[in-house]
Amino acid sequence: MASAQSIDTVPDWDGIGFISSFGVPNTATYGQTITAPATPAMLRAFDVRINPQGAEIPFKFYVYEWDPTSDRATGGQLYASSVQTTEAVSQFQTYGVSGLSITLEPGKQYVLFASVSETSGSDSNARWASVGDGSYAGGRFVFTNNGTNVSAWTSGTWSNIARDLAFTADIQYVGLPAAPNLTAASAGDGQARFELSLSDSGSAPLQQYSISCESQGDAVGASASGASSPLVVTGLTNGTSYDCTATATNTDGLTGPESNVVTVTPKAAPVAPKPVPTLSQWGILLVSGVLAAMAMLGMARTGRRRG
Repeated sequence: MASAQSIDTVPDWDGIGFISSFGVPNTATYGQTITAPATPAMLRAFDVRINPQGAEIPFKFYVYEWDPTSDRATGGQLYASSVQTTEAVSQFQTYGVSGLSITLEPGKQYVLFASVSETSGSDSNARWASVGDGSYAGGRFVFTNNGTNVSAWTSGTWSNIARDLAFTADIQYVGLPAAPNLTAASAGDGQARFELSLSDSGSAPLQQYSISCESQGDAVGASASGASSPLVVTGLTNGTSYDCTATATNTDGLTGPESNVVTVTPKAAPVAPKPVPTLSQWGILLVSGVLAAMAMLGMARTGRRRG
């Protein structure tokens, strides 16, 4: 089950490793190739880490399809950002774009890159944060010394070295189910019963709901799954509050976003009080006691006469 296949090599970066030099009159274009997942998806955002070495460098981000055979961008331009400018500092900062809706065809490769080819600026030798080759198996760092010749992106062969950029790419699958609507039907002894509904199962019919309850205290959480509503989550600790959410998964194996949060507090069933005898029952008990006492008294007298 999955909702996204985002890429993040930043945790592999030691905070020091870099590739240089980016900008005029050095290498005009730096990029990273990626491979689209096997399921239809969209690229929503990506970012890199740049140390401009004290220079204000105007540049733009781009996205193209990538031809791994000829090592070049191919096809039409899928995206071009507005001009961004680095701050005049000598430390690594994050630069990127978001709010994208770029369709990625399953299995194809793409190149996410930045370039100074269409912007003007002073000479620079900016550094880009990088990690060892193999940190991301689906692509690699690529570059081209194309100067201001933007047609070289698709006509010339790009170069590469055995490194990956320290970058992130937010990739979301297409056809996800909607977030379910979750309501608590009841909270009982060590359990809670939930009702669920779904407005859209996405690209395929609903396969199952999954509910996860996380304790607000130190108690262990619990979960449950099933093909239909209602669902009962067991194994909860009485008197402890739990924040519960649900997701829906369709038969394509795609899981949508989490539902609203529902808080429940299970509690043990109250102990039934012992019944209090009614007046008539008290009367019966009293008469029964008197008769028993009289019977015992009579037996005692009979015993004395025989003696």
